[in-house]
Amino acid sequence: METPFTGEPDRKAAAERVEAIRAGLPHSPPPAAEADVPDWMVGGIEGLPEFFNATAKLWDERFGDKEPDSPFLAAMAEPIEPTVDPVRILDIGIGTGLELPAIFECAPNARITGIDLAPHMLAEVLRKFADRTGQIELIEGSCLDVRFGDGQYDYVVSRLTMHHFAPATKLGLYRRIREALKPGGRYIEGDQSASPEFERRVLRWYEAYVAKLPDGDRGRWNFDVTLSVDTQRRLLREAGFSSVELVAEHRNADGNGWAVLSTAR
Repeated sequence: METPFTGEPDRKAAAERVEAIRAGLPHSPPPAAEADVPDWMVGGIEGLPEFFNATAKLWDERFGDKEPDSPFLAAMAEPIEPTVDPVRILDIGIGTGLELPAIFECAPNARITGIDLAPHMLAEVLRKFADRTGQIELIEGSCLDVRFGDGQYDYVVSRLTMHHFAPATKLGLYRRIREALKPGGRYIEGDQSASPEFERRVLRWYEAYVAKLPDGDRGRWNFDVTLSVDTQRRLLREAGFSSVELVAEHRNADGNGWAVLSTAR
């Protein structure tokens, strides 16, 4: 039986175990053979819920940033005003809750509602934050199906979640997120970001292949629809947010990396 990660990460070993798990999961039919098919798509792609469930106990070790001064996690918490009030925060795609410690630093009495489609991920949240179970409500399901309510939350956050959805799907989701915020509330998104050239390639493969799979427009498959910061800003403004601020970003030599955006309702 797998044991939960509790120590320092051995990222290389964890990466090898994740790849072994991925190889053993059911995959979609492969795309038609073309010269520029990415290597990782040649044999098809695995289902997203199955991938998350199977790797939940490895998530922090393989994908998590365990450094307390992580610039990514710090940037996600930066727009949250320090307060002891029990502010309400909706966390979309909460995973194992890697963003929660930084959030609790700003708002120790925050009430978190976390949504995730992988029950094993939610189990990890309960294990890691056993001393805060009174502050955390978890909902198993897709953020496309779960009702958020209107004007319920001071903040909505998502970390490395939205890149699973194509632009049209994200636009509808952003509109629902805006409606879920209280007046003056903020939506904070930390996610992958791409150069415009990489974005065009990703969208071409999404349209040619992923969109044609069952529930391909609902983030059902483990395919990253990584967009540029400019496209993200455009979608958020189109969804009705009054302002979109780039809190922080990091890019490699190819122009790809991560970005944290904060929006006002």
